[in-house]
Amino acid sequence: MMRKPLMAILLLCLNPTAINLTFADADNKVAEPKLLQAQNADPEITEIIVAGEAVTQIDAISSFPNKFPTAIIDSAELLKTLPGANVNSNGPITGIAQYRGLYGDRVAVLMDNETVLSGGPNAMDAPLSYAPPLLLESLSITRGLAPVSSSQESIGGQLTATLDRGEFTNSTPMALNTGISTRHDSLDNGEHHALKIIGANNRHKVAVLASYDEGDDAEAADHDLSGTAYQRQRYDLSYGWQNEDTTTGVSVGSLETDNTGTPALPMDIIYIDSSMANLNASKNFEQFTLNTRMGYRHVDHGMDNYSLRTNANPMQHRVNAASAQQFAWGMNIEIPVDIRNTIQRFTVGIDSTQNRHSAKITNPNMAAFQVQNFAGTERNVYGLFTQWDGDIGAWNLNAGVRYNHITMDSDAVAAAGMMPMMQMLANTLATDFNTGDTDKNFNNIDLVFKASRALSDTLVGNIGLGRKTRAPSYQERYLWLPLEATGGLADGFTYIGNLDLDSEVSHELTLGLEWQQGNFHVDGEVFYRDIDDYIQGSPSTNVTANTLAIMMSGRLPLQFTNIDAKLYGFDGSYGYQLSDSWSLHGVLSLVRGRSNAGDNLYRIPPLNHRLALSWVHNNTDIHLESVLYDEQTHTASFNDEESTAGYGLINLRGNYQFTPQLRVSLGVENLFDKYYRDHLAGYNRNADSPVPIGDRLPGSGRNIYVGIKFSL
Repeated sequence: MMRKPLMAILLLCLNPTAINLTFADADNKVAEPKLLQAQNADPEITEIIVAGEAVTQIDAISSFPNKFPTAIIDSAELLKTLPGANVNSNGPITGIAQYRGLYGDRVAVLMDNETVLSGGPNAMDAPLSYAPPLLLESLSITRGLAPVSSSQESIGGQLTATLDRGEFTNSTPMALNTGISTRHDSLDNGEHHALKIIGANNRHKVAVLASYDEGDDAEAADHDLSGTAYQRQRYDLSYGWQNEDTTTGVSVGSLETDNTGTPALPMDIIYIDSSMANLNASKNFEQFTLNTRMGYRHVDHGMDNYSLRTNANPMQHRVNAASAQQFAWGMNIEIPVDIRNTIQRFTVGIDSTQNRHSAKITNPNMAAFQVQNFAGTERNVYGLFTQWDGDIGAWNLNAGVRYNHITMDSDAVAAAGMMPMMQMLANTLATDFNTGDTDKNFNNIDLVFKASRALSDTLVGNIGLGRKTRAPSYQERYLWLPLEATGGLADGFTYIGNLDLDSEVSHELTLGLEWQQGNFHVDGEVFYRDIDDYIQGSPSTNVTANTLAIMMSGRLPLQFTNIDAKLYGFDGSYGYQLSDSWSLHGVLSLVRGRSNAGDNLYRIPPLNHRLALSWVHNNTDIHLESVLYDEQTHTASFNDEESTAGYGLINLRGNYQFTPQLRVSLGVENLFDKYYRDHLAGYNRNADSPVPIGDRLPGSGRNIYVGIKFSL
C-alpha cells in the first residue's frame, strides 16, 4: 500500500511551526475559557472549564492530550483520567465511552456540535475513534446532567471531542503555522504521525489536519495479544470566517480504518470508510443571537471472521457489509433579558438527527447464504427545547425542558442458504418481524435544573435535578435473528431485539462541593439515578429464537427487555501544590449499578483511583503516576460476567523542551510489566490468541515510547 510512504513524504516536505489552542465552552462554542483551577492542581492532566461570568459551577472537566505526555492510541483512554468516566474496550481503537456506569448510545459524544455516528452494528467505529489523540485538542465531560440545549439524548451524560484546528489571530496579515508530531511505541511497534497546517488572521482561518496510526499485535506479560493490530488514517479540512457579529465554520473530513483487530467481538475490521461534513454559524443581532448548524456523515464498513484470525471451516466464514448515513441540523435563538440589572439568557431551539442503517451477512464460499441483518432501519429524532441561564441573588442557575419526537422503522428482512431446519426457524422469525409493528413513535420529555453558589470564600456547592430519556437503539428493536450485533456489549451472548420496548426514563439527583484553600483543592459529586424501563438483555422466552440460537452457537440467547435499574456513586478530584516545582493530582471514582431483578448491571467499573506526582522545572516536566483498581465482584449474572481481581500500575512520563521549536516526550507505561485484567475489557473471541476463548482479555504490558513534536 502507498498510503504510509505518501504520508511520510508529505510530513517531511513541510516545515514545523506552532499550533495555537482554542477551547470549547459548555455549549461547544469557541470561546476564551475561564479556569476554575486550584493553584495546586496539575494543569498538565486535567483542567476545569467554567463558561460565563460566574465562577461557581463546574460545567466541564477536560483532558488536554497535547499538554500531558501519554502514549494512547485510542482517545477514549483519556476518559480514565477524568472523574466518573471510563472506557469499554473491545479492540485497540474501539473504546466505547462510559460515564457513571452508562455507556454506548446512552452517552452523547459530540464533535462539531453533532452527535458522532457509529456506522457498524457492533460499534467498531466507536465515536471517539474519529478523533485520534495526536489531532485532539481536548476531551471534555459535562459534569452530571447535560443542559437540554447541548444534545438531544444524553441520559448517560455528554462528552465533547474538539480537534486542534487553531484559532483566529488579532491582526490583519495572514499567519501560516504548521506542526508535526511523531511517536514510536515499543509495545506494538506502533507508529503515530500527525500533520497540522493552519493559516489565520482576524477574519479567516484555514486548517488542514492529517494523522496516521499503525501497530502490530500488542503484548501482555510474556505473550502476544493476538488480533490487536491496527491501521487508521484521519483527514480534516476546515475554514472559518468571522467579523464583529458573525462567526462561521465549515469542515469536511474522512476516516479510513483498515485491517484492525477487535478480539472481543466475533469479527474484525477489514475496512471503515467514513466521510463527514459540518457547518456551524452564529450571528449577533441587536436583540438576540442566532446559532445554526448542519452536519452529514456517511459510513461504509466491512468486517469478517477469517482474514485476521484463524477460521479453518469455510462454511463458517462470514462477511458483514454495513452502511450508515446521518443528517443533522439545529437552530436556536439566544435572547438576553435584563432582570434587576442582571443579564439572563433565554434560549429556544429546534434540532433534528436522522439516521439510517443497513447490514448484510454473507459467506464468500457459499453464494446462496445471506442474512439481511438490518434492512434500511431508520431512527429519527426531532427536538424542541427551551432553556434559561442566569443568576438569582447568589445562585447561578441552569433550567431547561426538551421534547423529543423519535420515529423508528425498518424494511423487510430475510435469510437464505441455511440448513433446512435452521432455515425454517429463520423464516419464522423473519415473518414474525416483517408482520410486526416496526413503525413506532416515541414522545420523550427531558427536564434539567442545576444550581450552584458560593457558600463561603473557599467553598462552592452545587445541586442538579433532572429527568433524562432515551428511546431504544435500532439494534435493541430490530435485531430479529439471534446474533451478536449489540452495539459492542461483547459478552459472548447472541441477542434478539424487541419491537415492544419502551423508552428509558432516568430521574437523577446530584450534589457536589468544591473547596479551595491555599495550595489545596478538592471537588466531588455524589449522584443517584433511578431508571425506569432500563433496556437490558434478559433470558429469551422466544422458543423459535432459542431453538435457532442453540443450533447456531450452543447457547441460549438474551432478549432486550425493559427492567428498572439504579446507579449511584461518587467521583471527584483533588490536588496539592507541594512547592514551586512539585505537585500532586488525584482522581477517585466509584459507581454501583443494580436492577430490580436483583442482579448487578453489566460492565460496571470497580472503585478506582489515579494519583500523579509531577515535577516541573524550566524546560522539563516529569510525571510519576499510580493507577489503582479494586476487585470487582458485583457482576451481572444475566451476562455470565466474570469477577476481576484488583491491581495497581505505575507509569512514568516526561517532556523536555530542547528549543522553542522542539519538544521530546519519553515514557514507560506499566513500568513493572504487571499482568492484569481490566474489568471493562471484553472476552477473547480470537482462536489465535494464547488467551483462551471466553476469557477476559488482559491489559497491555510494559510500553516504552518516545515522541517528538516540532514547533516554531
